[in-house]
Amino acid sequence: MSRVRRVLLLALGALLAGAAARGFLAVVEAALEGRIRARIVSEAAERGFRADVDGVTVRLPFRARLSGLVIAGHGVRARLERVDVRVSLLGRGAVGRLRRVEVGALAADLPEGLSVRVAPSAWDVSVEAGLLALRGRNGEGGIAFERPGGGAFRLRLDRLALTRLVLLRRDGAFVGDLGEASGILDLTPAADGSLAVETNLISRGVRLSMPPDEEVTEAVPLGEPFDAEGTLTATLFREAAFLEVACLSGDAAGLRGTARGVAAFAPRDAWLDVGLEVPRLELGPLLAASGLELPAEDGDLGSAELVARIEGRMLDPKSWVVEERLDFRPPARPLPEVARLRGPFRRVMTGRDGRRTPVTVDSESPDFVPLEAVPAHFVRGLLTSEDADFWGHPGLDLGEVPVAASMNWVRGRRARGASTITQQLAKNLFLTRERSYRRKLQEAALALHLESTLGKRRILEIYLNVIEWGPGLHGLGPAARHYFGKNPQDLTPREGAFLVALIPGPVKYQSSFAGGVLSRGFTRLVNGVLRRLASVGMLTDEELKAELETPLRLRWTPADVAGEELVAGGAGSDALEPDEEVEEEVGVPILAPVEPAPATDESASSGLPASSALPPAAAGPVPAAGTAPGPAATPTPAARPPARESPGPVLPPPAPTPRPTPRATAPAG
Repeated sequence: MSRVRRVLLLALGALLAGAAARGFLAVVEAALEGRIRARIVSEAAERGFRADVDGVTVRLPFRARLSGLVIAGHGVRARLERVDVRVSLLGRGAVGRLRRVEVGALAADLPEGLSVRVAPSAWDVSVEAGLLALRGRNGEGGIAFERPGGGAFRLRLDRLALTRLVLLRRDGAFVGDLGEASGILDLTPAADGSLAVETNLISRGVRLSMPPDEEVTEAVPLGEPFDAEGTLTATLFREAAFLEVACLSGDAAGLRGTARGVAAFAPRDAWLDVGLEVPRLELGPLLAASGLELPAEDGDLGSAELVARIEGRMLDPKSWVVEERLDFRPPARPLPEVARLRGPFRRVMTGRDGRRTPVTVDSESPDFVPLEAVPAHFVRGLLTSEDADFWGHPGLDLGEVPVAASMNWVRGRRARGASTITQQLAKNLFLTRERSYRRKLQEAALALHLESTLGKRRILEIYLNVIEWGPGLHGLGPAARHYFGKNPQDLTPREGAFLVALIPGPVKYQSSFAGGVLSRGFTRLVNGVLRRLASVGMLTDEELKAELETPLRLRWTPADVAGEELVAGGAGSDALEPDEEVEEEVGVPILAPVEPAPATDESASSGLPASSALPPAAAGPVPAAGTAPGPAATPTPAARPPARESPGPVLPPPAPTPRPTPRATAPAG
């Protein structure tokens, strides 16, 4: 046989052997691809998720690719564009041979409107002594996975560049720059099926924003950069759906605090018992870190101290027990915009329908109503409906927050807010109608300053003279004349209850009585105010019965009709519910200058003269006069700070809504 022929035969044999080997590898690769796809789907299904994979490609011995992975379930939907894995012939096991991982873009939509976008990245992989380490090829930092033994798992982050990798949004708005993270996360299973969690994370150069509640397209400004550190020690009992947090602590952007608590979970329900201690919260750094403008030139907005205990069940709004103590230390100099409210001033108010109305808070104005001229039953009805603990809280009532959150949870929508009268005044005077966390944070800070600068009586007087009671209708005096042709001091309890019921939706509720006849739903709201007045002793049973049976007549009610579809508030269908709260956002941009009214002899006084014009039913103890107190020597969660200013004998502090007796609790953390 000639040499040429032998070469040709050898070449043909090699080709046939190669084809056979390639065919064999193709069979193995196809089997591996099927197993990988099935494993992903089954692992996701065991955890309650649905997984779909566009393609799995294995090319032995060096490469593998996973493309188009989609995982959905539990309110989460994530899509990973691709993962490319490259291995070498060296090393032990599949993991030991890994040398490079390239990850495509990841997009995840999470509950509560959150979304995460992770940029493509490439990582060098090394395996040593049970430690799998990934180091970014383009400065992404490092991630390490370790299995110490006994089923434990440890994750280490080494200067992970979250700024470069992660884009976090809420309802389409950019949430912030997450900085550079380092730290450790330990997960240790126990024999009883529980999982111990310990973590300590440090982030450098974090920048956040406070996005609106609604979808927006414009960019949201970032706050000042800050460093954050947090630790967590917790135990998760998976079979019992129970979480115990032994200690959660954090320090960031002027806020330092600790928390501890337990939580039990059930389908669509949860029970919480949480203790919280914040020894210092600097308002200036907090607002600056949230991307909010500072209303003080030197950045000093004062500080707060908080101790709280919260317990309750999400599906039962009446179950919540809240023990709290919030102390505010105002800055050395009050904010000029707030200090101007001590005397006469003039503002242009913007209503919900966009109408702009000038309002003058001045004793010389014919529309001004001094606090002593307001009937006691009206003030009491207002406070029991809008802010039951007005005389006791420092501007914020944290006890209402979980109740409102629980009610919104039950209804699946925003049905109730937790704003105090002081917060409502801050919103009306200084803020826009924007529905956002930034506005809520501004509102809370301004409420603390209003309380420390003006005191309760002045806050209540301004509130009654500026809030909206209808399109282009601001202040109690114009409202009483518009609806009843009376001065405020001549209002009957039922007429006062009508105006109180109108406060949450002064524009929305207009259709409920446009023809002079109250709808069934709005009648229920009015009757609810009257019943609350009776519950605090402002009306006797006979007086309540008479008020419920007396039809309410507006100025435009026809003479031959009763004035209400259902006087006693019985059964009937209407869109309005007795406990419904409508958030009304009115006012002008934050901290717009307050225009002083013409000076008068009384303009220097921030308080109001006392009067004994109210009936004996309004008599009672009054808080001691004085300014905002400093922090208590030994904080107790159940304690309340003393009232900031005596309301005088005209308006004694009403008895707060009864709450369960607080239980003693150890400091959190």
